Amino acid sequence: MLVAATAQGQLRTEPRVFRTPKPGVHQTLGAGQLDAVFSSQNARNRLCLGTGSGGFSWCDDVSDDHELTFNAALGFVNGDSNLDVVFANDHINLVCLGDGTGEFPSCADVGTDTQQSIDVALGFIDSDANLDAIFANYNQQNRVCLGDGQGGFSCSSVTTDTNASASVQLGLLNGDAFLDAVFANFEQEDRVCLGDGTGGFSGCSDLSLDTSPTFEGALGLVDGDAHLDAVFANLNVPNRVCFGDGAGGFRGCANVSPANRASQGVALGLVDGDAFLDAVFSNAPNQKNRVCLGNGAGGFSCADVSEDNLSSFEVALGFLNEDDHLDAVFANGGHNHVCLGDGTGGFSPCANIVADDNPTTSLGVVLGEIATLHEPIFADGFESGNTSAWSSTVP
Repeated sequence: MLVAATAQGQLRTEPRVFRTPKPGVHQTLGAGQLDAVFSSQNARNRLCLGTGSGGFSWCDDVSDDHELTFNAALGFVNGDSNLDVVFANDHINLVCLGDGTGEFPSCADVGTDTQQSIDVALGFIDSDANLDAIFANYNQQNRVCLGDGQGGFSCSSVTTDTNASASVQLGLLNGDAFLDAVFANFEQEDRVCLGDGTGGFSGCSDLSLDTSPTFEGALGLVDGDAHLDAVFANLNVPNRVCFGDGAGGFRGCANVSPANRASQGVALGLVDGDAFLDAVFSNAPNQKNRVCLGNGAGGFSCADVSEDNLSSFEVALGFLNEDDHLDAVFANGGHNHVCLGDGTGGFSPCANIVADDNPTTSLGVVLGEIATLHEPIFADGFESGNTSAWSSTVP
């Protein structure tokens, strides 16, 4: 999703893909207390600590930086068991190392590039055990930054293309064991770049001929086969789903629904009681957010999440209370919202995150167990040492 001030207007951007717990962790995903990190527009990024009962008890600044931050990703980047956060900024990207208490006492630049990064994804891109980062840049070369396992990164260009990239997702698209990247581009063809396992990408190609104004994508298994598919959030045209062929390409695309929405974010998860992936879209400005229930064959049926007309830039899904129903957190232009799932595809009335008494325009949100003394079991990114756990189902 993208909200960069450009000649085209206000733009904004990671898929929220659920994976299995780390080996040896025997808690259920609902047993933890998920926290939220919000990326802010020209203000300090915010951390809100979850209560485990669907609310948040406390919010505070992540760091003293006042960058224009579009999005963030959580992962273990420096070798300890505390979640760290990487921010995609409209200047120099930033990594902040967590201490496990809900604080990020140490932040540093990711490389020296002064670029307009709209999104970031974390994964094992080269052959070592250190988490790497890939950035989607707007009208600049997209960048891959290889982690050193201590919180540092070395960066290079993914390709020489200078597309209007609004988001990036990582997944296994072509049958090998190397992570590939899907870039969602604004008013340009979306792109697939196949990883070579050394930190580079062997080649990029158009995902389809579609040149929709796309803000964000999400990867998951939506049509019943074993190949990752892509769902795209589009501005003022129908949202799209594209079906992977397992060889690094896509065999066709279709509308998620015929309606035109100002969608800027999308998350995939099991929202109703069946085994088929569903999609939740964040819509702006002043539209109702939407939930689209998958039928397992690549089709969806859609309804409003709530009666609220919000300016929502991003959405993340996770287990925020003590039931086993996925809940939604929306990053808004004002008070951010929590909407608790009922397990049938609906949501209870949405509520402000009242713990945050300093609301700003939030462009992104990621969920993870940040303030915890036990080993984290959920992160919006790859967990260290478990690259094979990329999955579209929640255990």
